[in-house]
Amino acid sequence: MSARGAVSKRCGCTEIVNGRRRQLGARCPKLRRKDGTWNPRHGTWAFTATVPGKGGKPQQIRKAGFDSQTDAQTALDLVRDKARRGVVVSDVTVGVFLTEWIAGKTDIGPSTRRSYAGQIRNYHLPHLGHLSLDDLRVAHVAEMLAEVPGSDATRQRVRASLRAALNDALREGLILVNPAALVKLPAGKRPKALVWTAERVDRWRTAVDRLAECDPDAPERAQLEVAAQPPSPVMVWTPAQLGEFLDHAHADRLYGLWHTVAHLGLRRGEAAGLEWQDVDLAAGTLTVRRQLVQVGWQVVEGPPKSDAGNRTVALDGGTVEVLRAHRRRQLAERMEWASAWVESGKVFARQDGSPLHPETITDRFHAIAAAAGLPPIRLHDLRHGAASLMLAAGVPLKVVQEVLGHSSSTLTSDTYMSVFPAVAAEAAEAAAAMVPRMAVGTGVHTPRTHSETARPDAPKNTRSGGAPRGNRTPNPLIKSQLLCRLS
Repeated sequence: MSARGAVSKRCGCTEIVNGRRRQLGARCPKLRRKDGTWNPRHGTWAFTATVPGKGGKPQQIRKAGFDSQTDAQTALDLVRDKARRGVVVSDVTVGVFLTEWIAGKTDIGPSTRRSYAGQIRNYHLPHLGHLSLDDLRVAHVAEMLAEVPGSDATRQRVRASLRAALNDALREGLILVNPAALVKLPAGKRPKALVWTAERVDRWRTAVDRLAECDPDAPERAQLEVAAQPPSPVMVWTPAQLGEFLDHAHADRLYGLWHTVAHLGLRRGEAAGLEWQDVDLAAGTLTVRRQLVQVGWQVVEGPPKSDAGNRTVALDGGTVEVLRAHRRRQLAERMEWASAWVESGKVFARQDGSPLHPETITDRFHAIAAAAGLPPIRLHDLRHGAASLMLAAGVPLKVVQEVLGHSSSTLTSDTYMSVFPAVAAEAAEAAAAMVPRMAVGTGVHTPRTHSETARPDAPKNTRSGGAPRGNRTPNPLIKSQLLCRLS
């Protein structure tokens, strides 16, 4: 079925017929001048087309509001061209499409669904919802993203949800190109993880102390509030600071959780979802098969974040003993609760055996860290610290990737490779020591003698002998052509 259509001009003028008001539409006499030509100051142009819809059924498309007959005809020709190429032409708006799309999207997790729905509600619908899906252009998407507050990373996420929806529209033949994929947007760089060095801790503590003593109306208060924040959104404790935290948390009933997350880099949801059937203390292994994800305040249990997240991790001897002690504590709690015990099977659970809410884990972590007097980090930053510890200990990057459950080692190195100051200093010294120095008294490295730098099999005489100086190539056959002509 080919597309059929026509262009017409209409206006909003009305008349009263039989006591009822109705629009004149294309019958309005003001649409034309006295000489019969179109009046450019009255009415607007529109087109109506009958095109194949979904399933091949004919459907009528009508669009109005064009300023000229040429614009309306161009739009009609575009609809005909799409129909001729097999594209399903529709007058559905972006708002209707996105609303139906997110309602029927079944191949994403609950947290992703919630994030997409929020972005559609807060950004896509207010700025783009009124547009026809056919009319959506790169400029529209760029203007919408320019209104999104926050960082480039935030705008990338807002663009990603729209791009995912329009990719489905592309596969369904509703559009020819995906405008969201063509928008130029600065890359949303991940924040660089910084280590809480002694200097940073001192600067932070000084700002916090001064802020506590500062008058609320003091002009320097705004500057102190900034200085009292961590220098990066992602901060990592030094090994000594992590040791202080674990020592302070040793008496906590969830010490096993803190120890395991700090050493293995488990995500919060993975630790909350871990079950005893997935822990083999005799073999010293732990398998991540599920996680508890917080959606709003509701907790949803599901598979790990990605296929790579479903992994088996080797346990060190100390972690095995920590988990054995945690198991004994939990068995004692089970005996105490008797019939009221909840058989959830979770390794880290509430005192009655029921699963932990992920947010309570975070709250408890911050309380322990504050009580220990440590500089602030996020619970997720223990994952950064675990990766940095493994890399600093010389664990191969590929192994660290598998322990963390990443699909790519690039993500591991780019995101979690925080270098501790001591490790960086050792690396700098090792690199500098590779350069042999001959001069005495440089004050940098121990000078090496000439015999130490010479090849063992080299002759003692530095000259190699051979022809006298000035005649290194006595054979005229291998001289340059110029020398041969002069000889």
